[in-house]
Amino acid sequence: NRVLCREAYATVKGVMEHGKEVKEEFQAIESEIGAERIRFMCMGPSAGLEALKPHLGPKGARMVELDSGSLAPAAMPKGCTDTHITILVEFIVPDGKLDEFKAGFPKFYKATKSGAGAEGCYYYGFGIEGNSVICREGYKDAEACGKHAEDIKGMLEEPLKLVGATGMKLNVVGPKAELDKMRERLEPRGAIFWELDEGALWR
Repeated sequence: NRVLCREAYATVKGVMEHGKEVKEEFQAIESEIGAERIRFMCMGPSAGLEALKPHLGPKGARMVELDSGSLAPAAMPKGCTDTHITILVEFIVPDGKLDEFKAGFPKFYKATKSGAGAEGCYYYGFGIEGNSVICREGYKDAEACGKHAEDIKGMLEEPLKLVGATGMKLNVVGPKAELDKMRERLEPRGAIFWELDEGALWR
């Protein structure tokens, strides 16, 4: 009984303009289910998050600052149906271990940029909110996800040892047909799968 709305914008201005476009629709949903049932998470550069805080901060939005090494290896589609896959991995890092965890970012960026999965990777980057580190990943399809998994094979063990068995949360968003190809590999890691609505779009 949960619904996730995946949105992405090139600029803060785009976020604000879209907010005005759907203001009435959002207020209607808020009235129907209650503001306490709506959760926001924004991920982007520090300057953009600061601009959004006055608007989304009062709604309790999580603000995740995007790391400067984040990548966009492949060009994103435009003006078509959205069928891409998003993977959001959240690591809950123990106190005093954040710098050690961040030290591993460069090798993941290098493997992503130079690996076989790069041609099907729309975005890949880490973000930080307090002791939480979120890896935001976007791929053309399940095949591209699988190629990336091979690119970083063996590299996940180090961060997983640092956060412990219960310190990782995994969410995957995409068309059902593509998600079904990934379930066998990701379900053992506790992945939550969100089936993308057929009306999803790239503008």
